[in-house]
Amino acid sequence: MRYFACAIGLIFGASCLCGDAGVLVPGDRQQPDPSVLSLQEMSIDILIDDGMARVRVRQVFASHVQGVMEGLYTFALPDRASVSDFAVWDDVTRIPGVILERKRAGEIYEQAKNQSVDPGLLQAGERGADEARRSSTFTAKIVPIPGYGTKRLEMEYYEPLPVENLESFFAVPLRPDAYHGQTAGKLSIQLEVHSSHPMRGFEQVGKLYSLTVRQKTAAVLQASFEGTNVSMNEDFAIRFGLDPAGANRLRVATHRDAGEPGFFQPSVLLGVPPGESAGGPPRTVVALFDVSLSMQWEKLERSFTALDKLLRGLRPQDRFNLLLFNSEVTRFAASPVTADAAAVEKALAFVRASRLRGGTNLQRALSAGLDQTGGGYLVLLSDGGATKGIVQDGKLAAWYAGEWSRLAAAKRPHTYIFGVGDDANLPLLKMLARQDGLLETVRSTEPIDFKLNSFLSKIGRRPLAGMVLSADPAASVTMVYPLQDVHFAGSEASWIGEYLNPQPVTFSAGGMTARVGLPALDAEHPQLPRTWGRARVDALLEKIEREGEDSASIDEIIRLSRKYKFVTPYTSFLAVPRALLRPRVIRPGDPVLRVRTDESIISVTALFPFGLVKPLRFLKGEDIWQTRFLAPAEMNDGAYPVRLILRDRNGHVYKESKNFIIASHPPVVRVRLEKSRFHAGETIRLKVSASAMTRTVSARIYGASPAILRWDQQAGANTGDLVIPAHLPAGRYPLTVTAEDIAHNIGSQEVQIEVQ
Repeated sequence: MRYFACAIGLIFGASCLCGDAGVLVPGDRQQPDPSVLSLQEMSIDILIDDGMARVRVRQVFASHVQGVMEGLYTFALPDRASVSDFAVWDDVTRIPGVILERKRAGEIYEQAKNQSVDPGLLQAGERGADEARRSSTFTAKIVPIPGYGTKRLEMEYYEPLPVENLESFFAVPLRPDAYHGQTAGKLSIQLEVHSSHPMRGFEQVGKLYSLTVRQKTAAVLQASFEGTNVSMNEDFAIRFGLDPAGANRLRVATHRDAGEPGFFQPSVLLGVPPGESAGGPPRTVVALFDVSLSMQWEKLERSFTALDKLLRGLRPQDRFNLLLFNSEVTRFAASPVTADAAAVEKALAFVRASRLRGGTNLQRALSAGLDQTGGGYLVLLSDGGATKGIVQDGKLAAWYAGEWSRLAAAKRPHTYIFGVGDDANLPLLKMLARQDGLLETVRSTEPIDFKLNSFLSKIGRRPLAGMVLSADPAASVTMVYPLQDVHFAGSEASWIGEYLNPQPVTFSAGGMTARVGLPALDAEHPQLPRTWGRARVDALLEKIEREGEDSASIDEIIRLSRKYKFVTPYTSFLAVPRALLRPRVIRPGDPVLRVRTDESIISVTALFPFGLVKPLRFLKGEDIWQTRFLAPAEMNDGAYPVRLILRDRNGHVYKESKNFIIASHPPVVRVRLEKSRFHAGETIRLKVSASAMTRTVSARIYGASPAILRWDQQAGANTGDLVIPAHLPAGRYPLTVTAEDIAHNIGSQEVQIEVQ
């Protein structure tokens, strides 16, 4: 077994590394091989809008061998990021990914591969939902890759940017991890930053991708990079400050599409009070340092860097102890010692002389740490991969919460966690940090300074109290989720929520208020629906970690993933020609009869024309009577009468008649275009005819917000404009027009357009 000191030396000398941002490994290889597949071209388009980054990546790989092959595309993303689009190209035709349930997507992928077509499958992890919940690594199977041909891939993800000490940081993972670094024959980076808070002190981290700045103001930054034969040995990263003059103001962003719930995001940049510093009373810090075998290479280097900076940042009046753990726990001292320079150097030497070996008994390490802190700070440096003791996330988190709660209030430590590695067990670490603490994570290769400095700066500081969002009237909003667990001066507090009805609402948090009119329609901030969907899914995933899987939670995760288009542990992006997807079977749900009556009515009974008699049930929350019924299969589409018998509380009986409509066939859609070739940025004039009972018509194309088409009496068709995104690469794209009728049947037509 190697000594820890030897492992540290190997880390700094390692040159056998892998590209995090997208490596295509030939199917018959264990490593990327540029003599077989090389990265011919890569473009990265970054748009940062008020702290939310949208990143679009396009890569073209070239084959240098004969014969068709399969490749495995891998990349790791920040823990806060969510994949929102994926596509492969068949020659000049773009095949967009469709969100499907994970198992079904895998089955269709195998069927398509066996038919020698061009599928792509993207999912979190490789071995199922359980691994996917703990992985920031995504994989995409790509087949076929033609001999001496090229394969073009596209991926998009969203990532909220952190704000710490009035600074924000963003990085695209390009630096290698486990394989050789990639060289891009041509690399293009386009960066655009918009901020409602005035920016200052923009800085590029690193020297490899030297930006050319085209515009730089307090509100907007535009810059770009172009290079050839670029060896991507570092991440692309930027940082910028936010002017404190814009702090302590509650702002509310909104978005609402026609026929959908609305979404709102209140946020506030929290100013730093004058005179706040890292001083204060003496602190006791107990560091738990993971020396199990899972912490080798980059993870070990990063956790040691964090430990070194943590201990050297302590003051002589502070006290500390260091506990190394794998399957066992080894203490630097029997109890915390004074944090003088000699003790710190001795502790670091104690780490360097230790062995890297064994599994991970996180339960034992946490128990030992609770015995040492005495109400100070318990700082865990680990990937959270428990293999001994309690290993199930929910049970281990519940055990720790119970042990922590049993301590006297003055003895309960602040649980500060610095998670390291692309495979860090984020669900577990998040739950552990709920015990009066916080969590920060860093990938195996991303720049560490910003996150580490912000993490360490909070030791000895207390989070701001009272940062809880309220709305008046409270019933006007639903399902509101905080986007940060704790809030410190100099950071940002934000929440995401849903509303059903447009109305004026007053939001309050931390003594700040903002009165806004929640709109009926609002096209700005189109990222909000996905942000809310992601927050809701995260809450459901944590519920699963604590309580185990249940069908209702999984079904809702799959539904939200498909609606708002992002990958989850239970869903995948499948990119195949549409003809290979199973035909959509329209099965209308049970017809629903709904009747609103006077408040004196105590019963309603429906007499249907085909002999069915059914009582209606009163829905108090909606103030309406309702029943579901099954119409005979032989009934033709059309309008039919139903007789209603109503009885009031005085025994009086009333008779009324109401019509219901049977519509079992999806709308027929016919799309008319003036031409089939367009330029990027051009507006497509659409004319669409649809069946008579159609309620809504919408048109979609990759990279653009959907366009709602409305009936034009003069044109005799549903008309509307769809703008092709100016950044869209040349190629063939499907334009899909979807119609929904009053019975919620859906019909669509897809036409191909060529973007030049």
